[in-house]
Amino acid sequence: PEHLEKMYRFWQTVLLSEHTYHGSPFPPHMKLPVERKHVQRWVKRFTETIDQNFIGERADQAKWRAQQMAEMFNYKIDHLRNRASS
Repeated sequence: PEHLEKMYRFWQTVLLSEHTYHGSPFPPHMKLPVERKHVQRWVKRFTETIDQNFIGERADQAKWRAQQMAEMFNYKIDHLRNRASS
């Protein structure tokens, strides 16, 4: 429930410009054993959920933003892991 509440505030801030989320979503996730396949699965499920429940410009924006965030997460994960292994 606590994580869901944070996610609600995050997307409320990102999509509705109602600034209820403060912070950065990446740092807590980088502590987890998250790999590219996990991020890809999240994007797939997120997109499916949006498509099942919403239509229109805001739905398209949510999917686009999720894809952009996933790409950034993957880039940061790769960068941190490559830096740690060198």
